Amino acid sequence: MGKSSGKAKTPRIEADNLESKQQLAIIDVIGEGQIEGPVGGLKGVFLNKTPIQAEDGSFNFSGVEVEYTTGTQSQLPLSGFSETQNEIPVGLEVKQTNPLVRTITDPYVDRVRVTVGVSALYSQNKSGDVSRTSVSMAVQIGSGNSWITKKTVNLTNKKTRSQYLTSVILDNLPKAPFNIRVVRITPDSKDDLLVNNTVWSSYTEIYDVKLSYPNTALVGLRFDSSQFNGVPSRTYLIRGIRCKIPNNYDPISRTYSGLWLGEFKTEWTNNPAWIVYDILTNTRYGMAYRFGQFSVDKFMLYSIAQYCDQLVDDGFGGKEPRFTCNCYITEQSQAYDLINNFFSIFRAMPIWDGTQLTAVIDRPSDTVAIYTNANVVEGKFSYSSSAMKDRHTAARVKYIDPDYGWQPIPEYVPADDETINRFGLNIIDVEAFGCTSRGQAHRTGKWIITTEKFEKQTVTFSVGREGLRHLPGDVIEILDNEYVMSQSGGRIVSAVDNIVTLDRDVEIDKKSYLSYQDINAKLVKVKVVSQKAPNTLVLEQNVNTDQWSTWILTNVNVSSRLFKAISIAENDDGTYSITALQHEPRKEAIVDNGAVFAPENNQSISWGIPPIEGLAVSVTPDSDEYQAVLSWTTPRTMSHLEFQVTILRNSNLVSRQTVPEMCVTMKNLDEGKYTASVRGISTEDGRLGDESTIVFSILAPETPTQLVFASTSNTVTIKPIMSSNVGLGTIFEYYKGSTLDEVKAMTNYLGRTSNKLIDADVQASTTYYYGVIAVNAAGRSGMCTGSATTADDTVGTAGGIFRIKTNDGVFPKNNDDATKLFHDVLEMWPSRDTVLIVYAEDGNGLIIKKEAKMYDGAKWIEPALFLDGGLIATGSINGDRLVAYTEIKAPIIKGGEININDLFKVDRLGNVLIKYQNGKASMIQQNDLIQLTDENGVIRMKLGRLR
Repeated sequence: MGKSSGKAKTPRIEADNLESKQQLAIIDVIGEGQIEGPVGGLKGVFLNKTPIQAEDGSFNFSGVEVEYTTGTQSQLPLSGFSETQNEIPVGLEVKQTNPLVRTITDPYVDRVRVTVGVSALYSQNKSGDVSRTSVSMAVQIGSGNSWITKKTVNLTNKKTRSQYLTSVILDNLPKAPFNIRVVRITPDSKDDLLVNNTVWSSYTEIYDVKLSYPNTALVGLRFDSSQFNGVPSRTYLIRGIRCKIPNNYDPISRTYSGLWLGEFKTEWTNNPAWIVYDILTNTRYGMAYRFGQFSVDKFMLYSIAQYCDQLVDDGFGGKEPRFTCNCYITEQSQAYDLINNFFSIFRAMPIWDGTQLTAVIDRPSDTVAIYTNANVVEGKFSYSSSAMKDRHTAARVKYIDPDYGWQPIPEYVPADDETINRFGLNIIDVEAFGCTSRGQAHRTGKWIITTEKFEKQTVTFSVGREGLRHLPGDVIEILDNEYVMSQSGGRIVSAVDNIVTLDRDVEIDKKSYLSYQDINAKLVKVKVVSQKAPNTLVLEQNVNTDQWSTWILTNVNVSSRLFKAISIAENDDGTYSITALQHEPRKEAIVDNGAVFAPENNQSISWGIPPIEGLAVSVTPDSDEYQAVLSWTTPRTMSHLEFQVTILRNSNLVSRQTVPEMCVTMKNLDEGKYTASVRGISTEDGRLGDESTIVFSILAPETPTQLVFASTSNTVTIKPIMSSNVGLGTIFEYYKGSTLDEVKAMTNYLGRTSNKLIDADVQASTTYYYGVIAVNAAGRSGMCTGSATTADDTVGTAGGIFRIKTNDGVFPKNNDDATKLFHDVLEMWPSRDTVLIVYAEDGNGLIIKKEAKMYDGAKWIEPALFLDGGLIATGSINGDRLVAYTEIKAPIIKGGEININDLFKVDRLGNVLIKYQNGKASMIQQNDLIQLTDENGVIRMKLGRLR
């Protein structure tokens, strides 16, 4: 009878020899021209929301070619795009019994590209051997029973475990319409061991034409499609349309030089005032045909632009422009709505003053008119206040955040606690148009809340021709005698030098001021010196005003109020009705100085994507290849969360996929150095979280960096230390010898372990040498060697001396860190009187630094005494005991001091003090003095200094 050898056969698997190499070419329309262009070159081009080039200069994708035009009238076509293409997906399996047919109907098609391939291609026998195989397809043109084979796709003696696609070009096309058919020539597989499914992926209509697309900014991309699953999404970070700006303005430094005479130049800017001006005056995409170039108040916009460029706190301790505009207009909208959106950026409203379009901005300004009961119709002011339900106490401002992949992010802005307690939490949701700054979004919300808190009252009144003195948006001053319950406003009867006669009796105090408008309609405020009569005041300076002009008297108890005119309407009787909103000049300071943000930390924000924690990898053999399992956790969960996993091998992209679980298995991995990166991604809005990275290798293990020893009189524990994660079932082989050469000869093999080894075959007070080799499924490392000396067998079991090598040789300052280091390296807890020596070596193996401490049962302290070879620690011997069983024989003590219970003292200079009995009897030897005293403290002998 024959005898089986019991040896298992390893299946033979042939290597893949099919790899798709399709080149994808795409033209994207960026927008209206002329633009400034991409920001940062390839760093501003994103594929699937990932930049082609990272900030450190490395590339996330390989072989990507980018070409762009800025959108001029005379621009040339993109050089690498000599044709226009229209790809139509098919995505169906082709069977021999069921060919696929598609129809071309466009008569202007010059060529057709047909993309076909296999989902996988290999053959397997019952022994597990995987080998190459063949399959063929034909691409035909015709109709009915009349078909002409134009191209044949033969995949002969090929193998791939993933999808493979190839393309064929059909030219000399018949007159449209005509049909294209893909036929499978090879019989369909009926065996699970033969995998050769054929697919028709797509066909592309090609038009041979070069287009320059004048006045349109374009980006052309060409790249290897094997890096993506389908056509990737493309986004671009650009500086947009170049528009008209003042010729004395630098849009980068945001500075103005000299006097502006109204002339313009064309450059890029994100100052919203000049973007508005460009939209209003541009003849191609703007409203120039409606307004005309000279119907926009450019000098008012010049003032507003300077206001926008002023630097304010950004909330992070720095400065940023007060307002910027970074927007992309992609949808058609009403011109009035779009203009109001742009004006809302700098808190303004557009108005027509009768001759041109101008703007009124909400900011502190000079008062242009004063009103009292004496100059309004019937002396009546009508007030109304906003309803409490309309007073918001928090704002949720949506803006575009560059740190979150340029996605919309809400900024929550609360009012003060007092306001929230009074009115409750009432949140308003707003969208900050063109805002890409968290600070600007915060100021937008703060401005809304502050406006509703301080500017809650509206006044309406009618006046005569005085209503034409100002425009909507101007600040006016109102003193209503009925509101302040005092006769503090009226008209001036006469004014001679500095003496003014009023139309009514008034009362003054030491801090009274009279406000009036002079003959130039300028508001003047003068201190009142004295009162000659009930209606006659003496002022600090002469008065230059018309008779019957308006006056306001203010003091400590009576003050006027500021309002901002929001509308002026003419009545039927020739009067003018004015509506004004309460104005708070302090609002600008409150808003611009109110933002204080914590340092940037994406995970501290409740709506942020949670970070990746505990990223780990486990690598195991898989037939003649390897597989790796990545796993991770997150500190919290959220809906619509998936994970983007990127795998690089030797810095080349292996795969990029999105998975819903916190674990992914990667198979068919070759040997090499791998980098795996994982980040969270919101499937709802595409927001990306921070990326976590782990590095692992499918290679023979690295040589252990050091051996850590723990020895007693009868055992030596050896623990190898690795510089990187171990995988592939890494274990360690141990060798022993009485010399280093004996260890390197590997004659005394101790065995294998996965962590540490305890050698019990030792003798006390003996030095042994050890060598360790790391072994895994991919190979073996070099040998790491070291030596250990066993303890004297007379030393007791308490304590012990242990050595750990670190990079700096510094003993951990934190008690818990020191205990953790001891446990992690030696895998045991320290006992009482344990001494730990932490040391560092140079490149030659010489000790360059070491520190030691002793464990007292609760904490690490300076050792009372420890021995390290022939070395005794320098310094004093402190404490009330020595380590158990310690004996000091005939020591020589050099330097230091001796103090035994303050009864026996020897200092560094050799001075001696000895006390007896009650402490009064003593002997002193100091410099040139020797003195003895008795038990009563009486000097009995004195030598030396007798005086």
